[in-house]
Amino acid sequence: MFGKLFNPENGLMITMGWITDCLFLSLLWLFFSVFLIPLGPASAALYDTAVHTFWYKEEVVYRRFFRSFQKNLKIGIPAGLICLVVGWLGYVAWNRIAAFSANSAGYMLLWGYFVILLLILGIITFLFPLLSRFETGLAGLFKNCVFLCMLHLPRTMLLSFLSVVTIWLCLWLWWPVIFMPCLSALIASVFIEPVLKPYMPEETAPAKPEEEQDSHSEEEDL
Repeated sequence: MFGKLFNPENGLMITMGWITDCLFLSLLWLFFSVFLIPLGPASAALYDTAVHTFWYKEEVVYRRFFRSFQKNLKIGIPAGLICLVVGWLGYVAWNRIAAFSANSAGYMLLWGYFVILLLILGIITFLFPLLSRFETGLAGLFKNCVFLCMLHLPRTMLLSFLSVVTIWLCLWLWWPVIFMPCLSALIASVFIEPVLKPYMPEETAPAKPEEEQDSHSEEEDL
């Protein structure tokens, strides 16, 4: 009975493994993001690891996170800092506009600016997944991101609303921060991966160790 319960192929154990990976990946992202400077590479690493762990069933979860984090340091750090500055300026501008929105014209201006903020947030949400899957310079990263977001505007706005919900839950309830970053990355990947797929080589799940052994034995037989 206990042998079946703790069998790695058991559905319960697989589910518990997914939950554990989701928690630890979210906490890893949170640890690096607290320092602000590594926010960009940490976000790229979170998305890349979440996609390959949960969709491609890779088992080297944390090794992939740190490998992706290291690979994206050069572009990810300035990209993350730019996003932080843009976010701060957007917040300041929102407060300024809200302070002068006492009439109907002011409210219209405020809501128009709100739509612009949603668009910018959607572009930022697209940015780090794009960084995690392609090697490009900083200018090329932002250029390609804006192009893809405009080309897929409905998806961009959906990603923006997803980010708003994630931020709201983490700020007001605080405890979802232990799992929401990874869960949000997984949900976002449902909308992002179909956009990136035409530009990427086909990816397949890595062979399991026993499959690799079988292939080696077949080669020896030949």
